[in-house]
Amino acid sequence: MLTLSTLLSLPVFLSTTIIAHALAAPELTYRDNKDDNDNLAASLTGGEKCDKKELKAIQEGFVEMNKLFQASIKVNWNRSAEQEFFGKPERLQNYTAMVEANLLRASQYSYLQGNTTRNPDIHVRCDDPMKKCQECTRKEGKHVAYTIGNDPHINFCERYFDLPKLDDAVEKAAGNLTSNLEIMSYYNRATAWARQVMHISAVGVGVVEKAVVNSQSQTTFVWTTYQYTGPLNVSFLAGVKNEHPDTNGPNNIEALKYGYGANRAKLLAVLSTQMPYDALNNPDNYALYAQARYVMEKKGLYPNFPVMQFDDEMEVLSNEQLQDGARPRYACFDALDIV
Repeated sequence: MLTLSTLLSLPVFLSTTIIAHALAAPELTYRDNKDDNDNLAASLTGGEKCDKKELKAIQEGFVEMNKLFQASIKVNWNRSAEQEFFGKPERLQNYTAMVEANLLRASQYSYLQGNTTRNPDIHVRCDDPMKKCQECTRKEGKHVAYTIGNDPHINFCERYFDLPKLDDAVEKAAGNLTSNLEIMSYYNRATAWARQVMHISAVGVGVVEKAVVNSQSQTTFVWTTYQYTGPLNVSFLAGVKNEHPDTNGPNNIEALKYGYGANRAKLLAVLSTQMPYDALNNPDNYALYAQARYVMEKKGLYPNFPVMQFDDEMEVLSNEQLQDGARPRYACFDALDIV
């Protein structure tokens, strides 16, 4: 019999997969708008502890997410949006194909003419089984949602239901001439959905680099690295001072500066301290890029702020306000949204 103590002694990846599988027994499939569901290549299942209003918001956000990804699949590497969120082609080199493939897979939750691909159904829930919705130490940011085990299994937290609808957010932000070029002004529930979908291993694929001892070396302790592909988790800023989250105790806890928000997403794509694949490994880069492309399609403008161009990179690496972006934070920056 597999006990809790036995489960916790297993490797993290294996134990997380078992937990996700155990939690993923579907209870229901929510169907509100038949026309919308008929245009989708997957179903939403589950719904634990979600009321009817919440299920409706989850369903509608999923449909809206598909509009974002439909607007993003025609990639042009000479365009500013692609270069600002993923890097210039000379930096990315062969990784450009990986970005395009990820966006294409994400777009296949919608039926396209001639598309026979079926993405995995997604189990949605509101009962916070991993107790992450309130884990962030800062009052200004809590998790909007989180994905379990890189599986198609997403829990939606209270903050998700406060996010605006896609087109409401676009209309409001585009109509404000003082902030219509700020990409985060357009943040909405479809963008939150897009971030979570990129965590799913059948959708988002990234580069994993691992250091190992070179067994062929005649000397001892010679390390080498090798690369392989794996699901997207969350990239983080390198060469910067770590976060120091607020705590109730005297302990000095540190946290990595995870790639949440437009400032950090864009820094991943340009800083020399980052690997060329850091931006393409980060779900927010895809979500915010897709959001920008949707605004470009609907409003004919590219919301390019914040602009990450600077003469002194060291100044950026030491400027925490520039790394963080606008306050208050729209989500928890101090902890992973993937379990």
